[in-house]
Amino acid sequence: MKMTCRLADNVQVRKEGWGLLFYGQTRHKVFFVRSGDWLYPEHFDGTWTLDGIVNDIAERTDTPAEIIERSLPKLTDRLIKNRMIIDEVC
Repeated sequence: MKMTCRLADNVQVRKEGWGLLFYGQTRHKVFFVRSGDWLYPEHFDGTWTLDGIVNDIAERTDTPAEIIERSLPKLTDRLIKNRMIIDEVC
């Protein structure tokens, strides 16, 4: 079963030089992700699977997929626990 990640309701994300800034409007919560050039807001539009994000990062940055595969699930779990994104079955 493949999962996609999308922003939770009333959450916005924007790209910064150091990574991504997530903002939960309802709870006025801010979450910083120091991802450099790895992640972009589009990765959380509900159309990207984790595998797709891994492949995109690996192709753009020449980072071995194994490194990304170790880091990305931890990050998405934290974003889900902080109610910044939700995962959906696609």
